[in-house]
Parts: sequence; C-alpha cells; structure tokens
Amino acid sequence: MRLRAWGYLGVFGVVAVYFLIWPAWRAQFPLEIWPTEGWNAYYQDMGARWLSVYPKPDALIVNNYPPLSFYAIGQLANLFGDALYVGRALSIVGLLAVAVEIALAARLLGASLVWGGVGGLSVIAVMAHNFLNYVGADDPQLAGQAVMGAALVWFLARQRAGRSSVGPLLLMVLAGFWKHNMIAIPVTAVLWLLVRDGRKALAPVAISGAAALGGLVVCRLVFGPDFLANLLTPRSYNPARIIQNVGHLQWQAAGVAITALWAVANRRSDAARFTTLFMAVGLASCLLQWCGDAVFQNAEYDLVMAVGIGTALALDGAGATVLARRWSAAQVCDGMVIVLLLRLLLTNRHEPALVLFSPDFRATFVQAAAVTRQEAARVAALPGAVSCDNKVLCRMAGKPFVVDEFKLDQMLAKGVATPAVIDEMLAARGISRFAADRRSWAYGVTQVASGKATAY
Repeated sequence: MRLRAWGYLGVFGVVAVYFLIWPAWRAQFPLEIWPTEGWNAYYQDMGARWLSVYPKPDALIVNNYPPLSFYAIGQLANLFGDALYVGRALSIVGLLAVAVEIALAARLLGASLVWGGVGGLSVIAVMAHNFLNYVGADDPQLAGQAVMGAALVWFLARQRAGRSSVGPLLLMVLAGFWKHNMIAIPVTAVLWLLVRDGRKALAPVAISGAAALGGLVVCRLVFGPDFLANLLTPRSYNPARIIQNVGHLQWQAAGVAITALWAVANRRSDAARFTTLFMAVGLASCLLQWCGDAVFQNAEYDLVMAVGIGTALALDGAGATVLARRWSAAQVCDGMVIVLLLRLLLTNRHEPALVLFSPDFRATFVQAAAVTRQEAARVAALPGAVSCDNKVLCRMAGKPFVVDEFKLDQMLAKGVATPAVIDEMLAARGISRFAADRRSWAYGVTQVASGKATAY
C-alpha cells in the first residue's frame, strides 16, 4: 500500500496542477473574475492607507466583513503592488496552505502523511476546478481558511499531546476577524472539547469567548458606531435558497461516501468521531449560510476541508471498510480513487486545456484586457461619481466607491426603498451609471471564447 500511496500522490498532484493552470493564468488580467473583487479591492485600498473600512450608515456602500483582511492585504499591496493582484495571489497561496493543513490534520488523526497529501491534493483539484469564483480571485476567504486550518492542526496536535487548547482556540478567534463565516472549525473544536473533557473544557472555551468579545469591543472603539452598523447590515433570508445551491454539493458527494464507509467501520475511534462531527457541522453551517441572500460557494469551505481529511483517512484505512470483506484493501483503495478521479475528470469544463493548447483562447483574453482598459478610460472621462456594474473597471478608472449593489438589493428586499427611490438617491448625489462591456468580465470572456455558457 505504501507504493500505491506514492503513486496516487503523483496522480492527484498532476490533476491538481492541471486544474490550477486556469485560475492562475486568468489572474494576470484586469478582468473582473467575480463581483466581489472590486468591492474587496476598494476596501483593501482604504486599509493600505490605514483609513476606516466602515462607511457611514447613510452611504450607499456597506462593509459587513471583519476588518483584518483589508488591512493585511492593503499593507501587502504597499509592498508588492496593486491590491487586486495581491489578493488573487494570496487566494492561491491560501489554497496551497489549506492542502498542507489537510495533510497534517489527517496525519494527526492517524493517516500516513502520504495519504494525507493525497487528501490535500484532491481538495486543490476540486477547488481549482469547481470554486472558480474564489480560487485566484481577490477574495479573503481562502487566506482566512488557511489561518483557520492552521488553528485546526494546532488544536489536533495539542489534543494528541494532552495539552491545553487555549492557543489554537485564540487563533481561531483571530481567523474570525479575518473572515467571519468560518464557523465549522471552532464549533467542532468546542463541541469536541465539551464532549471529551466536560467541565475542564469550560476554561479554554470561556477564554476564547472572552477574546472574541474583546476583539469586538476593540473594533467598536477603533471604528466607532459605524463598525456594528455595517457588521449587522440586514440581509434577507429564505430557506428556499438552499435548493438553488445544494446541487454544488455533488462535488463533495464522492468524498463523503468514501469517508462514511471508513467512519462506520471505525466508529469507535476518535479519528472517525472527530471527522464525522467536523463534516456534520460543516454541512449544517453551509446549509444555514445558504439561507442568506448573496451567499455562495465559500459557505462550503469548512465542509471541503472535512471531506479532504476524511478522504485521506478512508484511503489509508480502506482495508477496514465493509468492502474489504469481499475485495482486498488495495482493490478497495483503487475503487475509491477511481470514483474520486472520475468525478473530477468527467466534465465539460476545459479551460486548462484551452490555456495550454488554444492560441485563439489566449488571444481572446489579451483582447478583452485591452477592451477593459478602453472602458476604464471612458469611465475616467465621465464627470463626477460613477456607479459601475463592474467595480474592478470603475476602480481602474480612479473613481471612488460610491454604490454597492448588495446594499441596494437588501434595501429593495426589505422594503426600505423602491427602484424609483434608489434612482432619486443616485440622482441627488450626482452618481451616474455605467454598464460595462461584457468582455470586461472574465466569465463573460470565457463564455465567448469557449463557445459555451460557463457556470462558476
């Protein structure tokens, strides 16, 4: 099995690199990859100048994220250049770090480091293939996930050594001030402590809870009342939105099934119990977040990490599953790997191959970049403030951030305003609207260049 593990490590390494080609290559162009990119870049620009990243309540923009990522990426931009591209690079680095953390977490739970590496590489492949709104895009989620993943590895190491978990829990709190929706890892850690240690768990849980509260107090003192007003921005919720997103869980289904086979056979082990708990909390967190308007694939990330760890444990423990009663451990392992690979490779998404082998595809993006610069020049020539449907383009034109569609959409959803009232507000503030050329969006160019509709 050791030789087989090394072989599959190489196979998944090739697959992971193949799927990473597209988001890494795409990241060099000044095209908007996902609508939050310009939003993030504007606030990162503020963070680079140590300005407040929380607008006044009467502004037509809003920031319901915690502050840490904006200042960290903003300061990195002061060193390395445009925050847009720094954020894109950091998302890829974050994904690679998450893969390493999955390997280490699986190792601490009993898998070999090689099988842990297979689990980590499988996550890179899945993410780079099916989470293209965030991989290689200027979004803080993956970098924050890496921080939270480091806390998870530290937590498992401290648990294994029988030592205090205060340090890892505090790092989880810090990660929460980078991005606030990564809740499955801290919830899993707290539940695990309470079940395992009973009353002894109360002290570390209380300390980390006090740290989280203290962090909110510090933010309130630094940013004033605008902090909570932005953080608690009303959002519409509807459980029916789960149906709109649940189909994307198909990319986790194979890993969940493989993990379940192993977990049932090892249900008395701490590794199986922890992994099952992590997956259950990750799924519940994902479904709960999907009830909210404008919540997308990033709600799945904790679940993706749990599945990656479970996959590594299942492959390493294939001989302990019920299938091993009929087939050898090697055959069961081969079958699991085939299922994972087939789900990845049976696809109508061929952007990596187009990047490698189609000069026309590559040329289309070069042309689209030129169009985007021309569009930015048009926006720059417009008098006064401008609301762009492509925020990356408006930022490139040097226009200030004055309209956030999310805030306007929530005002409409909550009945606070009507379309006519919003038009009047824009007119009163001298804000004109600009509809960008479709080619200024990376996903729009991909649809045209590949001759099909691309669902990200």
